[in-house]
Amino acid sequence: MNGIGSKRMIIDNVSINLKQYMNSVPDANYANIELRTGGILIHINKGLQNFTWAIPYYQLVIYKSNGASIHAAGRFVHFKNNKTFQENKNFFRKMLDEKIKYDKQYDFEHLWI
Repeated sequence: MNGIGSKRMIIDNVSINLKQYMNSVPDANYANIELRTGGILIHINKGLQNFTWAIPYYQLVIYKSNGASIHAAGRFVHFKNNKTFQENKNFFRKMLDEKIKYDKQYDFEHLWI
């Protein structure tokens, strides 16, 4: 997929059900995103441990609000708007293109008429 991984980004906030995967000390939490054919993988680093959250494209929702926020299945990760986030703009564009391509497979537009 020609460079399917993002650069490391700083996590600003997460939903309550993902708090257990964050550092308990006031240290920066990092994650990166990997594109796959059926969805994305968010790799969260906690000290020496790594956790992966798999999100299929049909559940993926992205909000741009002072950074970016990725939502799925009642969970979310908000990435801080800083230099590392700015370096990933092309990656986010590619991720949105992949989601759109996935959604076009299931074109239900004719059902709304």
